[in-house]
Amino acid sequence: MKILICTKRDLEGTLFLNQALPALAGHEIVEVWLSDKNRQAEDQVPELGHLRFLERTLPIDLVFPLVDHLLEGHPQPPACATLHGLETRHGLRTRVVDGVNGPEARARMAALAPDLVLVARFSHLFDADTIAIPPQGILNIHPGHLPEYAGLYAPMRAVTDGRSHFGTSVHWITPGIDDGPLIKVIPSPIRRDRCLLSQGGELYPVALPTVLEVLAGCAAGERPAGTPQDRRQRRYRSLPSAAEFDALARQGMPLWNPAAYLATLNRFLPPGMVLPNLPLPLAA
Repeated sequence: MKILICTKRDLEGTLFLNQALPALAGHEIVEVWLSDKNRQAEDQVPELGHLRFLERTLPIDLVFPLVDHLLEGHPQPPACATLHGLETRHGLRTRVVDGVNGPEARARMAALAPDLVLVARFSHLFDADTIAIPPQGILNIHPGHLPEYAGLYAPMRAVTDGRSHFGTSVHWITPGIDDGPLIKVIPSPIRRDRCLLSQGGELYPVALPTVLEVLAGCAAGERPAGTPQDRRQRRYRSLPSAAEFDALARQGMPLWNPAAYLATLNRFLPPGMVLPNLPLPLAA
């Protein structure tokens, strides 16, 4: 099948692509669209600004360009590839998009003619006209147990609510927000001895076996319809406040862990190379 992938231009989006692209090797990836959206609240809540730095500014704007230069002509590929490295490794075309519902974006999607659009960690909403372009629809990977954890920062809300498990929901996209028919919810245990940043990024790849099942069904002419969500249980939440980050700290879970974060960045370097300890001026 022809697939258009939509994800975020950040560290977790890059890690997701490193696992999704090999898993989808039997399909044609027509393009990868990247969102790069900044929200005003990220400048108002300190922890949101910290996460923007850790997820986008440091890896995407600073480290990855240096890694790309370092890898020129290097004989041993790293375990994970940067966005530029993924383009080379998989023969991809990637583009940053400001939206998906304008005439230019719709024309581009129609020209690519994907059978299905796969979305994970994407910051733009799709309207009905855009959803109608791919004949099999738009499939989303949401890092929260739907319908209870619709919206943003669902993993964090699961922790602060005292849940024992995260949930990764695979569902069809409708013109609403996280309210389309559910295919499956995959539970993952919450470990309070690990940081939220690391665990949250791991919730997207666990959905790939379900995505492959959906693709197989679509290819066989048996597209799974999914189950309508119970709107009585729906709870939508937007960006968290400083008080909610305080509640996370009271649960005993760090927002991020410097050693784990550095280990993740080192996966983008060739074997035998490591980054020096970075002077990160942020508290864990």
